[in-house]
Amino acid sequence: MSDKNTTSDTLNAPDVLFYVLNSTEPTDREAFLSKLLNTIWKQERNCDVRFANQQDAKRYDLTLWGFKPQSFVHHGLELNVQAPIQLYGEQISKPCNDVLINLHPDFPAEHTFYQRTIEVLDQSEYLIQMGRERWKAYKASGIEPTVHKIGFK
Repeated sequence: MSDKNTTSDTLNAPDVLFYVLNSTEPTDREAFLSKLLNTIWKQERNCDVRFANQQDAKRYDLTLWGFKPQSFVHHGLELNVQAPIQLYGEQISKPCNDVLINLHPDFPAEHTFYQRTIEVLDQSEYLIQMGRERWKAYKASGIEPTVHKIGFK
């Protein structure tokens, strides 16, 4: 009986993914984010994106509008419209409880409200350093993150 509970708990446990890009260009990171959000949108999932600040969220909002002219990723900026994907500055006011994409350099304490947390890093020294700190924090909370390296040979 305890094996069933363990298996059930494992299946329901939130997971954490780290996508590590082989680039130092912020535009490459944003392009990857746009593809990721497009996939999440097509899967009909809800997603909150946490940026380092509100300026970054607003700037990316404009970027996402132009991502693919032939398709639309239904999103809002800090709940300005009801949409399955929400872009936030530092603070998430109402977690969607499904997917969190953390682009903020600090550990997202609110990750416990989500089924999946995704971290997107590039090769810039600062992002790698802060990503390592977040990795350690996830491990300390009992979560074993999964790493996906993008663009490496």
